[in-house]
Amino acid sequence: MGTYQYYEFQAIDRPLTAEEQQAVAHLSSRVDPHPRQAVFVYHWSGFRGNAREILTKYYDVMLYMANWGSRQLMFRFPVSALDLEDVQVYCQPPIIQDYLSFSTEGEYAILNVEFNPEDSYDWVEGEGWLPAMLSLRDDILQGDYRMLYLAWLGAMEFEDLLNSVPEPPVPLGLKDLSPALRSFIDFFEIDEMLVQVAAEASGQQQGQSQDWLRRAISQLSREECDAFLLRLARRETSLSAKLNRRLRQVAPLPEPEGFPRRTVGQLVQETEERHKREHQRRVAEAEAKRIRELKALAKRESETWTEIFALIEQMQARPYAEAVRLLGKLRDLAEYQEEEAAFQQRLNGIYEQYSRRSALLRRLREAGLHQM
Repeated sequence: MGTYQYYEFQAIDRPLTAEEQQAVAHLSSRVDPHPRQAVFVYHWSGFRGNAREILTKYYDVMLYMANWGSRQLMFRFPVSALDLEDVQVYCQPPIIQDYLSFSTEGEYAILNVEFNPEDSYDWVEGEGWLPAMLSLRDDILQGDYRMLYLAWLGAMEFEDLLNSVPEPPVPLGLKDLSPALRSFIDFFEIDEMLVQVAAEASGQQQGQSQDWLRRAISQLSREECDAFLLRLARRETSLSAKLNRRLRQVAPLPEPEGFPRRTVGQLVQETEERHKREHQRRVAEAEAKRIRELKALAKRESETWTEIFALIEQMQARPYAEAVRLLGKLRDLAEYQEEEAAFQQRLNGIYEQYSRRSALLRRLREAGLHQM
């Protein structure tokens, strides 16, 4: 199997100029200049550029994936639109920063989510993932940090953190995930059961009410309101996020009635117990289904033996395979009914009657249906 690497960049706040498009195009003959997007796919070689530098200079979002398991999602934010202190709490303890980190590059803040699992070599396709997650960038700008919490959960699965390490603040709305957040969970293969456990400490998400917005805006001076209007007229990028950040500063939203912060040990223990209960449920469900099928087979046992002999008489590969499959079902039925001896006697008869059918006998042995 060959290698596969997929890079996709997208510009959200503003399109690239013609000169910027040409600069990106020079990185590879495989990419066509486009004002909003650049895609690089490699099967044997590698990307010549530095993905982080290209993102910082030209784009707002970058996705990378490889068929050996690596997954990476990077967002570029205007520093003035982001509450860095609030988002940094999801990058603790420091070891988490190997998977989830924020850094500043001049006027931008760069979020990097990167998982590199071992022994995960598989064929993958990168198309379609990034468009499904683009809205997460705006969510973070608007103060919705559910993606950051989910990334912290994913990093926790890779690191053997101390059981006493507390979880970061649990965002509202974890019980009602958007399609973009679902795609994020799928892309980074975050344990769904762990997400369900974590969501139990999350309240219902509520939008900013009109009353709160009016009250917060009234806290701004006339001069500051005019300044925001002027910036709006000039089409400043991310202005909505910047205004909302300012409004949260002058009129902090009431803290939701939260749950006690849990530890890594508590999250892990509850998740393991639920996985165990779910496994037991599935085993019991599968056994109940198996018994129903055996009881149904018992009602047509005689007809099944007749069908088996008819299949064998066709002397062809596919009928042989079907006959062996049915014999396996009848063996299971005999074990369930504690009639193994009667079944073995009939199976021995098949060996004797068709002793020259080497292909049939080989299939029987491979299926564990031996003569005794």
